[in-house]
Amino acid sequence: MILEICANSYQSAVNANIAGAHRIELCSEISVGGTTPSYGLLKKVMADINIPVHVLIRPRSGNFTYSGKEFDIMKENIRLCKDCVQKSLLVELLLHMGC
Repeated sequence: MILEICANSYQSAVNANIAGAHRIELCSEISVGGTTPSYGLLKKVMADINIPVHVLIRPRSGNFTYSGKEFDIMKENIRLCKDCVQKSLLVELLLHMGC
């Protein structure tokens, strides 16, 4: 079994690593379902944690249907994160197919 901990701060990521988690899902604003963490938090966690870190890509709380501009923000966040991330990014979205 793989133990993944959702960490929303530097200290929670460190604690998860010390406690034996196999990987971390890094996010911010966990109380509203999670949003993309800051680039600074990502870089610090990646520098100091020795287990895989998966980064949530989500520009805001609420539903998972995003506007074109929000999708552009997500793509930019992916571009910024891709050099830091070891294995994967987590992207949560819904496709609006119409009626």
